[in-house]
Amino acid sequence: MNALLRWIVCVVALLALATPGRAQAERWTPRALELAGALPVQEGGRVKPLDTFASFTLLRLNGQRSAVDADGRKLTPTAWLLDVLFDPEHAARTRCFLVADADALTAIGVHVEERRKRDRYSYRELEPGLSKLLELAHQYDALEAGRRSSLQAQVVALAENVMLFARLSRHEVAALIPPQERRSEAWSTPSELRQRASALSTSEAGALEAFEAAASAAERPREFEAALERFHHHAVVGARLRGEYDKLDSERAYYRADLLGWSLKVFLLAFVATAFLWLAPRRRGLYAASVALASIGATLLVAAIVWRCVLRGRPPVTTLYETKLFVTAVGVLVALAIEAIGRQRLALSAAATLGALGVFVASGYEVLDKRDTMPALVAVLDTNFWLATHVTAISIGYAAGMLAALLASGYLLAKLFRVRRGDRPFYAALSRMVYGVLCFGLIFSLVGTMLGGIWANESWGRFWGWDPKENGALLIVISQLVVLHARRGGYLREHGVCMAAAFGGTVVAFSWWGVNLLGVGLHSYGFTSGIHTALWSYYGVQWSICGLGAIAWLLERRAAKPSPVETSREASRTTSRAA
Repeated sequence: MNALLRWIVCVVALLALATPGRAQAERWTPRALELAGALPVQEGGRVKPLDTFASFTLLRLNGQRSAVDADGRKLTPTAWLLDVLFDPEHAARTRCFLVADADALTAIGVHVEERRKRDRYSYRELEPGLSKLLELAHQYDALEAGRRSSLQAQVVALAENVMLFARLSRHEVAALIPPQERRSEAWSTPSELRQRASALSTSEAGALEAFEAAASAAERPREFEAALERFHHHAVVGARLRGEYDKLDSERAYYRADLLGWSLKVFLLAFVATAFLWLAPRRRGLYAASVALASIGATLLVAAIVWRCVLRGRPPVTTLYETKLFVTAVGVLVALAIEAIGRQRLALSAAATLGALGVFVASGYEVLDKRDTMPALVAVLDTNFWLATHVTAISIGYAAGMLAALLASGYLLAKLFRVRRGDRPFYAALSRMVYGVLCFGLIFSLVGTMLGGIWANESWGRFWGWDPKENGALLIVISQLVVLHARRGGYLREHGVCMAAAFGGTVVAFSWWGVNLLGVGLHSYGFTSGIHTALWSYYGVQWSICGLGAIAWLLERRAAKPSPVETSREASRTTSRAA
């Protein structure tokens, strides 16, 4: 037991050391970076810290949250944004534009030798082809997004990123200055204030003067720091007077704590521990460590979700990204509860696997989407009551459906590879788990679908309109009802229920994500590009598992079927006894 604990402590320590630290930029003093990161900025309908704005802006341009400047220094998002705002000439030489396909550069007449097909480029390297880039982007932008080729989509995205960078350097994007009038909701960029310099309020004039002083002192660190501190004072005081600064420090702390990152690391450790547990099932210490790690991962994940709810003042299911976290948390907690009841180790393995996959996919989705994960809500979602009822209930239904598919997949693979062969109570217990989770999921899917109809009646004036998202929810309910009725009627037994539940995972995935790829219907606000391959990969995996389950069933039937010789001997014994 002590050796096991020492092993876990060593692995955690190695993970902590392997976690990349916050890069320090030599061009800006630590105090300047701290002041800049705490600045409030209005973007996307909400006020957020400049740290958050810089992080997602750099992620959009660069595909990652760091950049390397022309002098070889690794920049944090805030340091990079300070370069763009106050030293655009230096920022223009930083390779911060990710080009996924070098053919896009060829199309705009830019030739850079000895570079990879997928690489990063600076504004100066792209500058010779800007006119051609904007011309092609204007031409391709007229096409529907789904009809663009990969090259055309890359050209449009690159043009948007280049224009965003240029507008940032001209101070036309970051709305850093709050208005004095409380009734006004729109903040101003420094460029907007310059255009109406003769009609500024006292606070706006003071903020603009401090911003211009900081821009003039960019090459003098101490003077820049003093000017930035004055600007920070104006911006923060204005935001506080409007009641828009209260949660910004907490949001910065949320991203610095990186609870989701630590949750992923702990879930991975739990997955490794459960893998060893299957090799050494009698090690009680290993079992306890696996349960502890999965529970710690779940605790970190739930803490992150609760923190986000406090920051937003909303239930935890306002975006597709948040549903990923919520569905993962619910699935892990249900699996841990099942493990506490049955102690079959499969539910524990499912908790670790689901936790690691869910948090990993959520992180990948954040990088893929490249947008703030705490945005202002679209109008139809801007109601806490229906978010707390319909969306939460339907998301719990998603979680149960995915967990049932995972447990059922474990059952089918265990049968195929003859894990604990002949152990009928083990497989009967797994089948009961799948059945129980399906019943649990059906309740929430059905209630959530009905509540969605009531919400639709209030929002759109009709209870049901055969919208793709509505059809997807109905498919989940019908598929689960069919499985449960078939089990009740004897048409499906243990193996058949698990095959149906494994297939049902693809039905849930289609309703949850697949209908968003259609880009039509009243739920089109949930559309996310770039997940097509991942979704079809999941379909392929689940359908393959169903196929393997069918093979396992046939092999089991063949093994149970008596041979002709045994049949003849049994017939002889029966005849003898009758005589």
